Amino acid sequence: MLVKLQNWLIKQSRVLFSWKTEDSNSPQKATPSPHELPVSIKQQIQETIDKLGNNPTEEKAILEALDNAFDRWLNGLETENNSVVILSSPITTISPLISETIKKWSLQKQLTVKVLPLNARPTNLNNLLSILENFVKNPEENQQNKDDSLEVLVIPNLDFCFLRSVEGLDVIEYLQSLLCEHSKQRFWVISANQVSWQYLNSVGNIAAFCGEVFVLPKITSEQLQEWVNSIIESFDIGIDKFKIETKLLEETEETNQNDWQKYFEVLAYISEGGSLVAAKLFLNSLYQKPDQEEDENNHEKLLAKFPELPELPFIDFSQQYILYSLLLHGNLTLSDLAESLGDEQSEVTGQVQVLRRQGIVEEHNKILTINPIYYPQLKQKLSSNNFIIGEE
Repeated sequence: MLVKLQNWLIKQSRVLFSWKTEDSNSPQKATPSPHELPVSIKQQIQETIDKLGNNPTEEKAILEALDNAFDRWLNGLETENNSVVILSSPITTISPLISETIKKWSLQKQLTVKVLPLNARPTNLNNLLSILENFVKNPEENQQNKDDSLEVLVIPNLDFCFLRSVEGLDVIEYLQSLLCEHSKQRFWVISANQVSWQYLNSVGNIAAFCGEVFVLPKITSEQLQEWVNSIIESFDIGIDKFKIETKLLEETEETNQNDWQKYFEVLAYISEGGSLVAAKLFLNSLYQKPDQEEDENNHEKLLAKFPELPELPFIDFSQQYILYSLLLHGNLTLSDLAESLGDEQSEVTGQVQVLRRQGIVEEHNKILTINPIYYPQLKQKLSSNNFIIGEE
């Protein structure tokens, strides 16, 4: 009987030890698509998406917000509200968007603006105070006109100005004091992500020192389609037929238009109106149709299938704190991430590696960020566990 039991255990070992629980940190392997998009074509489309530039809808919304806040302040209607804060999701690359929009706005207004020269979070946090002090002093311009000079100061990304640590929050306190000075001569444009703004408001009541707070609007399905349409035309991308309970129109052009309209309605809904999430989902929905499956009615080699959000892998509480810190700061190096958590870097490294293998965290040039495609579910997950996300 003992021999029989041993033989049975050997035969069943694969079954016994292949189970997974939610406590397992093993990365979940995605099932490969039978018609997966070739790497070369996927890279070409990704590069084309990167060259699309800023979404014109977001630029227009920012320009209107700048005009309204600045005109009210300049005309003396709200003298004390000498700033406008522009909030975006924590996965939006806000700095280039703000910088480009500010250039257009300053030309329209014929204003000279000064942008904080900070493209990333400094490796030494002690340098932040001196950088901000030099930015505000601007001695050459102030000597020309000490009393009547009009200053427009821009902080493209407030996330670069702090770290969740004792030293990292000193800059925010200093900035709050600056916002109260020279309110009749100095106008501020500050951009931040919604998670960091809610955090800074909870620990330092930063909103009390600022004027209007403007949240980037969600992009509609029509706006998304207009933004991505050039890629669809360039790569001659067709659309897979959706299983919808409606009669297909007889004319091919009208049928394709109806299918694309339905596609982008779904895309806008599951991406929650975020252009970066939508772009990732769009690329993820493409596949190449094998030649043997070609027919007269649907001969395109590149097709778009129904857009879907990937399943969020299980993340334990320690990993949730890591992901929340990345959302809070927008992006972080591994050393800054460890400091923001108050943990040893060696302890954080292993967890980050697991999250990278799962695809939730991405690393580019030693900078860690959240994969945008997981953001909608991650936001819900963290919010349900009482993390302050700051989005509805």
